[in-house]
Amino acid sequence: MMNAKSEIQYILVTRTLEDMAQVGFLTAEELAAAKHLVVEKYRPSAVWE
Repeated sequence: MMNAKSEIQYILVTRTLEDMAQVGFLTAEELAAAKHLVVEKYRPSAVWE
C-alpha cells in the first residue's frame, strides 16, 4: 500500500532540490547525490515500480 505522506514529502524535497540547482546552490553532482539520498529516505512507490 502506498504511503501518501512519503510520496508527498518525496515530491516536495525533490522539487526543492531541483529549484536550488537551477539557481546555483547545488552542482549537478550534488543534485544527483541528494536525489539518491531522498529516494533512500522516502522510497516512493513510483520510483520502485
